[in-house]
Amino acid sequence: MTEIKAVIFDWFGTLINKETRSLFPYSKQVLQELKNRGYELSLISLALTKEKRLAEIKESGISHYFSNIFVGTVKNPEQYMQCINLMNSSPGLTAIVDDRISRSSIIIGNQLGCKTFLIDNGFYERMVPIAETGEPTYKIKSVEDLLNIL
Repeated sequence: MTEIKAVIFDWFGTLINKETRSLFPYSKQVLQELKNRGYELSLISLALTKEKRLAEIKESGISHYFSNIFVGTVKNPEQYMQCINLMNSSPGLTAIVDDRISRSSIIIGNQLGCKTFLIDNGFYERMVPIAETGEPTYKIKSVEDLLNIL
């Protein structure tokens, strides 16, 4: 078991199926269990239209699990540090979960010293880490695997 206080999730491919645009069947259960265990949870998502994405997240029925929800057209280290600080955590006690190695979440998490969890399944599973991205701390098949690691 790893020492983690807070978890930052990506949206598409992590908690929601890209093809069906609906939650994975296990997403609510995982969020509920992590919340019950005392983890602070947040969400950082890329979107062209912030209002549309926020409405989508609210309609999914899981927004209440998150202390913070950030939506923007880019992800950057400052945004992650702001989120980490709002959760009263530190990079070393924070996990970042995403389904793309090339996406900035894994890169930023590695740079900040967070534990990074790459979902090695689905649309981007054939992508491999390169020097720029660095290796994720963990490769998992879905967010369900977090329950066995955290």
